Amino acid sequence: MKPLKNIKLIILDLDGVVVDTMPDLAVAVQKTGEAMGCGHISAKEAGSHVGRGAKKGLGGLLGPERAHLLDKAQDYFRTYYSEHCADRSLLYTGVRDVLEHFRGRMKIAMATAKIRPATVNILEKLGVLQYFDMIVTADDMQRMKPDPQCIEIILDSLGVKADEAVMVGDMKTDIQAGKAAGTATIAVTYGYGKPKDLESSYPDILIDNFFELKDVVCL
Repeated sequence: MKPLKNIKLIILDLDGVVVDTMPDLAVAVQKTGEAMGCGHISAKEAGSHVGRGAKKGLGGLLGPERAHLLDKAQDYFRTYYSEHCADRSLLYTGVRDVLEHFRGRMKIAMATAKIRPATVNILEKLGVLQYFDMIVTADDMQRMKPDPQCIEIILDSLGVKADEAVMVGDMKTDIQAGKAAGTATIAVTYGYGKPKDLESSYPDILIDNFFELKDVVCL
């Protein structure tokens, strides 16, 4: 595994990379589905609709028979999740130490499909909001990953060239977005993505824990 050199910007996904958000997301999906008349939804089923952004996830949950409720479901989810997004969510091991390691030495940004109120709430409550030079959320995008729009917004705003940045994600779409934007890519194996999908996306580097970022991104 060859370390990345001349990197000036690390772009991190949130869910499954920086924070284990699944417990709160699953509950929010359950509550939304029940409010929309879907009946009882198991935590496993709720979790299967997480990771594609709220619109796609809730659309899959509602199905064609309740597609007309999608806007209402998104409003309900947004309100509930914004208030309960950090009830059970936790930083992955090593996140705070690694962010401190890179702080002031290179720029750190976040590109997530999560809504902005929840994103800021989570990072603030977990005490890591101050580490990020820029955060791009679903509220800032017209096109979600694997489209590179979120990464391109960050590169343009921070004045960093694509070949000086690395995208770190746990899903195939994260890696595809990074490649489309022209950045280096790092896939984490501890998140929500399937190992087979991650390998088939051919990231530049695979890591098994957040601590390894210090070894694979050279200062």
